[in-house]
Parts: sequence; C-alpha cells; structure tokens
Amino acid sequence: MLTLIGIAGEATYPAAGETLTDLKKINYLFGHNGCGKTTVSRAIHDPAARAGYSVSWKDGRAIATLVYNRDFAEANFGEQLKGIFTLGEDSTKAVEEIESLQQQIGKLDREIGGLRQKLEGDDGTGGSRKDLADARSLLDEACWKSQQAHKAVFEKAMTGHRHGKVAFCDKVLKEAAENNTDVATLEDLTVRAATVFKDATPPEAAIQPIAFTAFPTLEKSAILGRKIVGRDDVVVAALIGRLGNSDWVKQGVEYLAAADGSCPFCQQVAPANLIEDLNAFFDEQYEADLAEIAQLSTRYEAATKAVCDRLDALVASPGRFIDSETLTERYHALKTAFELNHERLVAKRREPSSEITLEYTKEFASAISDLLMQANTVIDEYNETIRDLSKSKRTLTSQVWRFIVEERRTDLTTYDASATKLGKMIEGLEAKIAEKKGERARLDAQLKAKEASITSVKPTVDEINRILFSFGFTSFKLAVASERGDMCRIVRLDGSDAAKTLSEGERSFITFLYFYHMLAGSTSGSGTTADKVVVFDDPVSSLDSDVLFIVSALIRKVVGDVRAGKGSVRQVFVLTHNIYFHKEVSYDRDRPASGCRRDETFWVVRKRDNVSSLHHYAFNPVKTSYELLWEDVRNSERANLTIQNTLRRIVENYLVVLGGWKQDAIVALFTGRDAQVCASLFSWINDGSHSAHDDIYLAADDNAVQSYLRVFEQVFEKTGHIAHYRMMMRISDEDEGEPAEGETHPAAVEAASPPQGTPASAPAA
Repeated sequence: MLTLIGIAGEATYPAAGETLTDLKKINYLFGHNGCGKTTVSRAIHDPAARAGYSVSWKDGRAIATLVYNRDFAEANFGEQLKGIFTLGEDSTKAVEEIESLQQQIGKLDREIGGLRQKLEGDDGTGGSRKDLADARSLLDEACWKSQQAHKAVFEKAMTGHRHGKVAFCDKVLKEAAENNTDVATLEDLTVRAATVFKDATPPEAAIQPIAFTAFPTLEKSAILGRKIVGRDDVVVAALIGRLGNSDWVKQGVEYLAAADGSCPFCQQVAPANLIEDLNAFFDEQYEADLAEIAQLSTRYEAATKAVCDRLDALVASPGRFIDSETLTERYHALKTAFELNHERLVAKRREPSSEITLEYTKEFASAISDLLMQANTVIDEYNETIRDLSKSKRTLTSQVWRFIVEERRTDLTTYDASATKLGKMIEGLEAKIAEKKGERARLDAQLKAKEASITSVKPTVDEINRILFSFGFTSFKLAVASERGDMCRIVRLDGSDAAKTLSEGERSFITFLYFYHMLAGSTSGSGTTADKVVVFDDPVSSLDSDVLFIVSALIRKVVGDVRAGKGSVRQVFVLTHNIYFHKEVSYDRDRPASGCRRDETFWVVRKRDNVSSLHHYAFNPVKTSYELLWEDVRNSERANLTIQNTLRRIVENYLVVLGGWKQDAIVALFTGRDAQVCASLFSWINDGSHSAHDDIYLAADDNAVQSYLRVFEQVFEKTGHIAHYRMMMRISDEDEGEPAEGETHPAAVEAASPPQGTPASAPAA
C-alpha cells in the first residue's frame, strides 16, 4: 500500500514539491479540470517515469498499480483489446486451492513485513539496522568531541579527517584496530606538537646519473683511422692507387653503369671490361667497411642525442643544489666536441679512404658527472637533515591518534559490543527474510500455474455484455477474438467491427467496464489474484446521468471491498471534478458527522496562478453545489465577473424554483432607488450567464457589486427568508444583535422542499 506520493517540478507542480502523506486504504481527491489530478494518477502508475515523481510503500513492498485515466483509454481502446482472464464458475476446487495459496502467501508477506520492521524499524519502534545506525551515530558524536577538544593543537595530525563526523569516526575505528603505538600523555604530546608540527620542506629528489659509457669505444674505433680502398690485384688497381682517387672512382662507377658503355667523364666509349674491373676493385670487404662506418655514425648520433636531451632538461631546470653556470659551461664544451665529431663522421662516410680521429669526450663527460655527483651529495645531506623531522612527525601523528582512541575507549567498547550483537541479529533476520522470500516465490509460482490452468476470457466478456444490455447499450457488444482466445473486440450485433463508430459516451462506458473487470482479473493467464492499487481518475466524463449512477455504484463496491478486505484490491484512489459523482461515490452512512473514517483520506487539488497544490482535510470538504454558491458569496476575495452567475443560481434555486416567486413580484417589494437596483440586479442575473459582457449592467466594479449584494440581502429580507440568508452567510445572532427566527437547515434545501413564506399567488414548487 502506498503511504506517500511526492510530485516536484512536473506539469504545474512547484519545484519545491507537493506530497500526499499518511495515505490510507481509501483516498478521495477532488479538483477542477486542469488542476493536476491526472499528474497524481501518472505518478502512481509509473513513479520511475519522471524525475519529479516519488512514492513510498508500506513495509517497502511495492505492488501492482492499475490506473484508469485518459492514458489508459488511449492505450487500450482499439480494434482489439487484450482479453481479461478471470476464474471460471466451474472451478470450485481450484478456487479453493488458489485461496489457500493466497492465504499462505499473505501470511508470508505479513511475516516478511514483520521481519523487515525488526530489521529496519520503519514503523518508528526501532529495528536492528536502525539501532545499529543509532549506535554508530552516538559514536560519531563522541569521537567528534575529541576532534573539537584537540583540533587547535593537533590539527596537522588530523589533516584529511576533519571534514565530517562520520569520516573522523571512521579514522578512529581504523586506528583502534591497527595502531599499536605507545600511549603518551596529553602534556607530552602537546609539547612535542609545538616543535614537530611545523611547516617542513619535502625531501629533494636525487639527480639521476647520465650514462657516458658508450663514447670511449665509439670514439676510439679502429675503422676511423683506416683507409678504405679496393683490391690491389686487379688491372685498374695500379692506376687508381697512383692517382689516389678511389673515392672519386667509386662514385663514378654508378654513373658508368647508367651511361650505356660511354665514359661519364670523357664521353668516349669505355673498354668492354672496364665495369667488371672496377666492380672487382670495390669488393665485399670494401662494402663491409662502409657499412661499419655508417653503423658507427648512427650509434654515435643516438648516444649524443640521449645525453643532450638529459642535459638540456637539466639546464632548463637545474634545481637549487647544482651550479647551473658551471653545468652550462661544461655542457657547452661537451656539445662542441659532439658537433665536431659529427662533422668528421660525415666526412669519413663521404671519403672512406681518408683517415680521421674523433675528439675524445671523456674529460668533458667526467667533468659533468663530477658536478652531478657533488649535487647529489648535497641533496643527500639535505634529505638527511629533514628526514628525522618527518619521522618524528609520523611518530607523533600515530601517537596522537592512539591517544584519541584511548580517550574514547569506553565509547568504542560500548559500540563494539552493540555492533557485534546487532550484526548477528541482522544476519539472522536477513537469512529468515531470504528463506521466506524463497518460500513465497515457490508458492507464487504454484499460484500462477494454477490460475493459468483454469482462467478464461469468456466470463469477463459475458459479464461486460450483461451490464451493457441492462443499461440499454444494445447496439454493440464484446466478443472473444483471436485463435488463442486471448483477445476481445467490440462488434455490432451482426458481428461487424464497432470500435470506430461508438459515441464518446459509449466509448467511455465500455472502457470503464473493461478497466473495472481488470480489477478481478488479468490480461495474462496468471496474476488474476495479485494484490493491486487502483486509481479512478475522472471516470464519469462524457457519461449520461444514468450511466454515472452505475459507475458510482461499481466504484463504491470497490471501496466497500477494500474496506472489508475482500478481493485483490488493497488500496483505492478516486479523483474527480464532478461534485455529484464525488458525493455519490464517497457516500457512507457510517461516517462520523464531523470527520472521516480511520481508513480514508480526503484531499483537494487546487491550481492558482498556474501552480498546483495538494490540501488534506480531516473531513469531506466537498459540499453540495448550493452550499458552494453561498461560499462564493461569503468570500471577500470573490471575482466580480463571476459573482453575477452565483447570485442568479441562488435566487433561481431557492426563491424562483423552490419557492415559486416571480421576478416581477420580488421587484415590486422595493421602491425608489432600490427598486431600480433590484430590477437591474435581475437583468444582471438573467444576462450574466447567457449574454456577452458588454451590457451597462455588467460594469462589475466594486461599488456596483456592493450595491447588488446589498439588494440581494434585502431580497431575502423582503420575501421573509432573512433567517435563511443569515444562516447561509454564517451570521450569528450576536453579529446581528437580534434573534434568528425560522432558520432552515441546509438539508431542507437538498431535499428540495419549498422555502417558507411563499406568497399566496405563487404556485407550490
């Protein structure tokens, strides 16, 4: 059963939200069209559909909801409707078995609800989890007292744990379980904190050494001082050797191969075997030596790049423990040597026959390494200096927390005992709930299987047709459709489709009957007896008065069954804007004269300035239409534009229709100016609800309204019904200074008895 419905920021409801609280089995909501009733029904139907909807269920157990509103009509009314399965009449034994299963499931639900109350304490009587939360809350408060008492001295020790009571208590519990530091006195801790808990510079990171190990090998490579030339046992070797230009010849071989036998230098035809002799001169050993030079150059370039990248970063951010000027000078000398060596390697690759030597960079590298080692020595000395302070700070912080743990030892022991006891209770209750849920699931499966075996659509179709025919709807009916017999359709008596040709009233009535029979059934073969929450949202729109009566009677039967605990409906909501329907459906001869039953609530939904609001009443606030007319007259904030219609309806109901007075006879009771006002009053009354608002009598300013209200009172006085006027206007004898005679009880008006004092010439009402 729903206990609370909240709506915030949806439709015309304010962002701050409106709530229906303390809901009962039966709940009546009255409000004019467009005030926000359907939004309430939608919140019940699907609370998860909108962020602004929220509901609370009794014992936390949600049950199915069936909502009759325009959404239901639009979703379900078509050429075919889902069949409503109900139990057949020839299934007495099966019904008994279903009732037995329902009773067992109901018993389990009550037991589960009781266990949940013991577990959660939702009913305000306490529960294991609530008790555990309360015990923890007490510990939170106790631990927070230590924080408050010592934060000025031990703030640094508590850093990161002072942003809330729960977080601080979590830290205390953690320290209680893990902290084995020696216990110190508060005086000792306070003295040490003044020295240790001061701002300290964090340790400085050491400078990682730079690897120069690859350079000695690369810079002393033997290939650099060797002349790379071809073989000396070929025909052209002597000539190339005498000229000393093997590098030039090597480059020319490529051109000769591409010149089709012509010399690339003199353009004469070269000897036929010249290319073979030249290729023989530059043998495999020559090519291998060239590859070794290229590899050496690549490795040297990679090594210098790695070193330069490190030194560039170090020069850009040297830190405070290194001589940046000296580092820059030594790096510049090293970088110059690197650049010179790169140039020489390029030359060697271009002229392999040349001999080169590289600058030896070991001295420059050692100078830089020595500088970095000196810086790291200073860093180590600095870190050693502050290391003792950091260690002392960690030790003192641990001792501060141990002191707080001991200070709260009694509270911790009390909480630990409660938590252990309650934890075992919670585990036991959760195990029992899980066991009973499993048993309930097993019984529920049996129930659904039993329902599916004996349910049918036809009994529902027959019952709806019986109601239709009994109220004169003889031109259409429901028929079972589809091969499986799980659908139904609206047909004419000849079997043709009738869904698209029904009037608005016919469509509304059959849709309501379809919904009504869903309360005792289901659109699937199972679930016909499942618990339900039912909502009727303005079910009498477009209905004739005689049909309105049967709808009221059917809903009143649902209300009676809910009150008596019969059937599967556990809670009902009735929302309407129709005063007569509200009066019919909420009628209860056993309701207290002033108040309401313990199992029902009354609400009024209002909308003002396009903002909806929900108002709870301890009695039925919806009066007869006649009483509401007088309430509008009594209201000092009445609308000038509509008061005219209100006065017309009061006079017509009480004096003209019931009393038999003629309008001319009433005007004749006045003389002079008042006679003119009375005559214009009746003109206003007659025109006000039927004519456009441009008549002279409809100026409707405050002065005119007051004049008409004064004459309106005198109409009752001169016709002998001032006592009725005073009663309806709530004017006491003390207010008037004279006794009220001949007062008529409002019940007399509702009974349509004619008012006393009818003139002899007036016909009886």
